[in-house]
Amino acid sequence: MPGEKLINAVQSTFSLYGLVLSRKLSISLAKELLNVEENEREMWLMQVIEQVLAQNLSDTQITIENLKLAIEECIKPNALKDTETVLNVIDVFDIPRIKYELSENKFVLETVTPNLVAEAQYKSILFKDRFELLWYRTMRHELFTPPMPGERKKDWIELVPIEHLLSGSKEGNVYVMGLLSQLVEGEYYLEDTGGIIKVDLQKARFQDGLIMECSIVIANGDFKDGILHVKNLGFPPAESSSNARVDFGNANTFGGLSKFSLKLSEKLKTYEESNKDGMIVFVSEMWLDDKIVLRKFKIMLEGYSEYPPIAFVLCGHFLSFPAKPSSRQKLIEGLKNLADIIIQYPDINQTSKFIFVPAIDDIGSPKILPKLPLPKNLTEDFRKNIPGAIFATNPCRIQYCTKEIVVLRGDILTKMCRNTLYFPFQGNIHDHYAKSIISQSHLTPLSLPMLPIYWKYNHALQIYPTPDLIVTADGFEAYETTYSNCHIINPGSFSKNDHSFKVYVPALNLVEHCAIPKDMDGV
Repeated sequence: MPGEKLINAVQSTFSLYGLVLSRKLSISLAKELLNVEENEREMWLMQVIEQVLAQNLSDTQITIENLKLAIEECIKPNALKDTETVLNVIDVFDIPRIKYELSENKFVLETVTPNLVAEAQYKSILFKDRFELLWYRTMRHELFTPPMPGERKKDWIELVPIEHLLSGSKEGNVYVMGLLSQLVEGEYYLEDTGGIIKVDLQKARFQDGLIMECSIVIANGDFKDGILHVKNLGFPPAESSSNARVDFGNANTFGGLSKFSLKLSEKLKTYEESNKDGMIVFVSEMWLDDKIVLRKFKIMLEGYSEYPPIAFVLCGHFLSFPAKPSSRQKLIEGLKNLADIIIQYPDINQTSKFIFVPAIDDIGSPKILPKLPLPKNLTEDFRKNIPGAIFATNPCRIQYCTKEIVVLRGDILTKMCRNTLYFPFQGNIHDHYAKSIISQSHLTPLSLPMLPIYWKYNHALQIYPTPDLIVTADGFEAYETTYSNCHIINPGSFSKNDHSFKVYVPALNLVEHCAIPKDMDGV
């Protein structure tokens, strides 16, 4: 039994750091200290307190769980915690919602109650959320941050709220941020949370990106007689991932089991860097009813048989024809044929994960994003034979060590090109696309008629803070680009484009383009 002096020393040391430790827990910790050399007890106690403080406490009262985690971290500093997952596929219906809390003057996380059929109010709330995220994100950009009292700032742009323009207090050259809408056919308007103004785009100079109806833009022009005559039109500036995370501390914004951001885990970073050969393979249009596709995939597995990848991410469509009554049976047969191929490579079957991301048109749930996984009754046999099988949502999030990956299967680039107000003729179109989605902090910044989404799950399509890798499996040709320190890739159609696919190496943050060579008969 520890002496009273040691127990009091434990309690008083915690008190110095503003922490309250009950007498019962003080006795328990003092017992642990008896196992430590007397001259090392003070140092060991300080290490425990450091680990407690690192837990992002919401209360000064220390619980037994807080103390256990801290002691385990001190005893086994290199061991991964249960929540420090090496690989985790995250259902987007479970991720937290990010919103700006005006009273705290920062972004906060909010848990969403599951409900696919939401009330009508959420239809307008989703656009309000999109706007407010970009407004407050932009207002802390150095170019738009107002000068402090007494400060003289030369290169400062003042964003004028629309209600100020409507009140008549501001005219002439202005910068306005709002959601671009077409309330009357052929007539465009800018909306924010305080009002609506008509805009004249006839002489507007469109900056890089794909600007569409429902895009949130910054317009610069002359405001006269109730109309904003736009000179320049562009997106709000992107924000780096590191800057975006400042508001959240070590809280987990990406989703998953851990309360804390695994991006900050030193142990996972060490594990990641030690696995320099680890790779994740991305395949799109994996037609399971096509014999040639399955044969080419078997060749791929043969090539990786000695060094199994971390995971194969297989995106739909999973059948070569539109959904019809025979689709269910064809999909079951296709999954069985795929399982038969995978089983031939025991190391891959036991080591690699097989992550299935359905296309919007795949069977099982409505053509609305986020899309539910393939039905369990169709995938049951496959899951029994392939231990690493994971049937994910579309989009889904993948956390591998400290890397954050978002996968979306949908022909979004094609839809955005069709609906853009001005098609850019300079530069690669995928570069314009990358800028568009990251500047909008959204995977699908389209109007709801163009791409329906569940109103209450708009946050599941947001990409804020920006991840390390965005995979947009699109019908467009394969590409790879980078914007705001984020890789944006399209694997291309495996079934159509020379059986091409993409490989991501997390340890090196490297993307490689690959393809299965043609056979002697040219197939």
